[in-house]
Amino acid sequence: MGELASGVAEVHAAVERLRESWAWLALLVVPGPERRPGRAVDEQQAEILEARGRSDRAYRSWNLARGMTALAPSAAAARLDVVDAQAVVHRTIAGLAHRVAAYQGSSYVGRRATVTEAVVDVLDWLTVGGPGRPWVATAAGEVWRAGVVDELHERRDAHLLAHIHRVLTTAGDTARAAAGVVAEAVQPLAHRCPACRHRSLQLHHEGRDKSRWTVRCVRRSCLCVGAGCGCLRHDRRQGLAHVWTRSELDGPHGLATAVAIAQRLTEQGTPRPRVGATAAGHGGWPDRRRA
Repeated sequence: MGELASGVAEVHAAVERLRESWAWLALLVVPGPERRPGRAVDEQQAEILEARGRSDRAYRSWNLARGMTALAPSAAAARLDVVDAQAVVHRTIAGLAHRVAAYQGSSYVGRRATVTEAVVDVLDWLTVGGPGRPWVATAAGEVWRAGVVDELHERRDAHLLAHIHRVLTTAGDTARAAAGVVAEAVQPLAHRCPACRHRSLQLHHEGRDKSRWTVRCVRRSCLCVGAGCGCLRHDRRQGLAHVWTRSELDGPHGLATAVAIAQRLTEQGTPRPRVGATAAGHGGWPDRRRA
């Protein structure tokens, strides 16, 4: 699925992910009493915040136990790591806006506002369709409304869509890392790869568009051997890495069927097939148990 697999739906999903992580940065830049209504957090975020609170309380106890007195109450200091992340995300997103506008022969204008508003403006311009403020102007003075991504063509503008998705993902990862909310869109599967019969299958579920999710064998030495390969895929070509799209999971040539056949062969004691190269180490999920 390389870089050019990113389409309009993937860009929308990346924008929503960045909106969420950007909101976390705005919330965490100055820790302290929250004067606005609190927002809901998931279990992972709650654990992170609780761990930080325990760390602060432990340091205060250590400080007082040694005869030191607590400092007078003062305003909470800004978290410089969060401020730095905000600056990086803002610079990255602003550069993206100018590049997308230039691609369409215009200049990005945007709103002269705070860093937070500027980033939200770019995200709105990219994905929120319908009437809105003028963000982009051509030399003739014409303006484009929001929702520019929906005007791009999946094939003609595939390279630009892939670039937009890549930049948004990088910015989102930067924001989530600074906020301590990092979630990897990869999940190991319990089933063995039908081609090499190792426990090396991963589900890649980046984005909300499930049609773009894939299952992959992460053993670098697990390459298709062509006709007769245990992967059972319609497109069995020698040397290809084993990747199954959502449409290839079911049916007589689907991953589920291939996994069932491989499991039956393993239970019968049939040796694992030799696939691809014999490079040492596969960098994948280790065998958790022997068949």
